[in-house]
Amino acid sequence: MAKTSGSNSNRPPSTGGLKGGDANYKGGVGKLESLVKIKDPQVYKSVKQSISRYHSVMGVRQREVKIGDLPNGVGGVHLTQGGQSKLVVLNKGLFNTNTNQVTSWANTGYKSGHLTKTNKPISHIVTHELSHATWNQHMTNPKATAAGKEIKSLYTAWSKDKKKSGYGSYAKTNVSEFFAEATTKAVHGKADKYTRRIKQIVKKYEL
Repeated sequence: MAKTSGSNSNRPPSTGGLKGGDANYKGGVGKLESLVKIKDPQVYKSVKQSISRYHSVMGVRQREVKIGDLPNGVGGVHLTQGGQSKLVVLNKGLFNTNTNQVTSWANTGYKSGHLTKTNKPISHIVTHELSHATWNQHMTNPKATAAGKEIKSLYTAWSKDKKKSGYGSYAKTNVSEFFAEATTKAVHGKADKYTRRIKQIVKKYEL
């Protein structure tokens, strides 16, 4: 069975839509469709631009990204199978609304301090999931295992750093969420020593 990691919300509650520990999401995924099935042209464009931007900044091309039926309250998930990345699925219910509704998901999280602040609300959701596909603690292939040692060490240092700034509380959940939020900040936010180190690790281990 595939393990999943994801962003839990298509309805932005006070925390901004992410429930604690979404990297351990255990719900179902069904009715997968191509991204071209996204109804709103602007949402589709934003998703495609997010994927392109991720590839440009991180040097990682994630080809398998689809929309699909996910439980209410789940913005997107990543599937890990056999210790390797398999697929990113964005919630059809969320991404078949419009730019205002998708944007409100992340904006609520920014205002509450839950999500790490970036300048691309829609892209935040997509990039967070692409980051899980690049690395998360469920991955057991050799490159991910080797990189994981350095990522976990970085997470420990980050957790103890009282002077760190620009991160939402969600990044504190676990090492997978730290990696996803720090990577999202690296792609769409203000660079710092942690985002720079994340990019170095991804490049070093060719994730």
